[in-house]
Amino acid sequence: MDKDLKRFRKGSQYVRLLGPVTKKELTKADQVSDNYLNMKCIKFIPASGAATRMFQDLYQYLDNNKETPYIKEFFEGLESFPFYEDLRDFIDKYDLDKNHQEDRQKIIEYFLNDPMHYGSLPKALIKVNRYEDFSTNPIQEHLYEGKTYLNPLDMNFHFTLSKDHESLFNEFIENHVDEKESTSITYSFQKKKTDTMAVDLNKEPFKLEDGSIFYRPGGHGALIENLNDLQADLIFIKNIDNVCHRTMIEDTTSSKKKLASIGYHYKNIIDGHIRGLLSEDYDLKVIERFMKEVLNISLYKPLTKALALSFLNRPLRVCGMVKNQGEPGGGPFMVDHRDYSDLQICEKSEINLEDPKQKEILDNSQYFNPVDLVCFVKDYQGKKFDLLDYVNEDRYFISQKSYKGKDILALEHPGLWNGAMDKWNTFFVEVPLSTFNPVKKVNDLLKRP
Repeated sequence: MDKDLKRFRKGSQYVRLLGPVTKKELTKADQVSDNYLNMKCIKFIPASGAATRMFQDLYQYLDNNKETPYIKEFFEGLESFPFYEDLRDFIDKYDLDKNHQEDRQKIIEYFLNDPMHYGSLPKALIKVNRYEDFSTNPIQEHLYEGKTYLNPLDMNFHFTLSKDHESLFNEFIENHVDEKESTSITYSFQKKKTDTMAVDLNKEPFKLEDGSIFYRPGGHGALIENLNDLQADLIFIKNIDNVCHRTMIEDTTSSKKKLASIGYHYKNIIDGHIRGLLSEDYDLKVIERFMKEVLNISLYKPLTKALALSFLNRPLRVCGMVKNQGEPGGGPFMVDHRDYSDLQICEKSEINLEDPKQKEILDNSQYFNPVDLVCFVKDYQGKKFDLLDYVNEDRYFISQKSYKGKDILALEHPGLWNGAMDKWNTFFVEVPLSTFNPVKKVNDLLKRP
C-alpha cells in the first residue's frame, strides 16, 4: 500500500530520450537458419483482453440511433465480416433489412448480446479471418502461425487469460484443436498479488462501499511474472489481436525466423565474451566495441570487467519494428540512463511532451512497436534468469479511469516490453508492415483479405 501511494504522489517518471532509432541502430540478419529450434521454444500470447471496446460504436448506436459514417460502413460491409455466417440465419428467418433502423437495432442486439454474446467475449474468440469454407478466431490463427516456425515435434503455446474466460477457452481448445500429441497449450492468469491500489484525484486511497481499498489489475506489465514462470530457452511474444490472414503468412514466418536467428547468433557471441571474462581470456577494448557497435550500449565511464559482466549477462530480446504509420503506441528510442545509454521501447506517456526537444524526438520517430518479440531468457550456463531482477520499477504508468461514475487514478506496473524489460539487452529489427494486423475496432475486419 505505501509503495503504491508513494508512486502516485511522486507521479509518472519520464525517460530521457537521446534520439529516435534510425536504420543505423537496426540490426540486419546476415543469415537466417533453424538453429534456434535446438532450444526449447514457447509462443506467449497475452489474451486477457475483452472485446468490448471493439464494439463501442455499435453500443452507442443502440443508445442513440444516430447513424454515423462508422455505422454506415459497418452495415455496408456486413456480409463481408467473418462472423456473418453466424448472423445470416437470424437475418433470413425474420426477413430483416440491414438498411432499416429498427432491423439494424435487432441485428446489433443479436450480435452483441444474446445469443452471440460478442460484446462479452474475449478477443481470443472473436472471428477475425474469413476463408472459402470457414472463419477463424485469433486462437486458431496463432496456433496456425506458430506451426510455421516452431518445432513441429514440440509446439508450445501459452496464453494469459482472464479468469472469467477460462471455461470458454477450455471448451474451445477441447472442441477445435487437433494434433494434441505434438502441441502443448497452457494458460495462466494475471496474478492477484500484482493488483495495484486506485486513488481519488487527491491521491488518497479510493474506498469501495464496504470501506475496503479498491485494487485493480496492474496492467500488462504484471505479466512479467507469468513470463518468468515459463520453462523455456526462447519465448516468442505477440498480442492476441495481431494475426494475419493465412494468404499473407510468408512475411510473418520469415520475420519470426529472422528475429530468432539474430538472437541465437548474438547470444552465442555474448556467451563467448562472458566465458572469456570469467576465464581471464578477454580484451576489454573488443568487448567495449561490441557493446557500443552491436548492442548500442554507450558507457559514460571506463569499462571494467565487472561492468562488462553486468551488461552482458542479462536476458536478451530481439524486437520487430515496423515503419511508423501514425499508430498510437510505443516505439524504439535511444535512452539516457545517466551512467549509460541504450535502446528501449518507450510509450508516449513516458515522454515529457512539455520539453520541446523530447517532443521533437518523439515526432521524428521512424518506427513503431507492434509487439513482436523473441526473448532469450537463460544465461551462458543454461540457467534461467530471474526476470524480475531486470525490471525498472520507476517506469510505471498513472492513468485516469472511472469507477461507477467516479474519477480515479490507476497505477500500472512498468509495461511488459517497456520498464519490465528495461535492463535487457535489445536488438531492433525492421519487419514488414504486413506482419502487423491488429484488430482494435470491429470495422478493422473489413480491411482484411
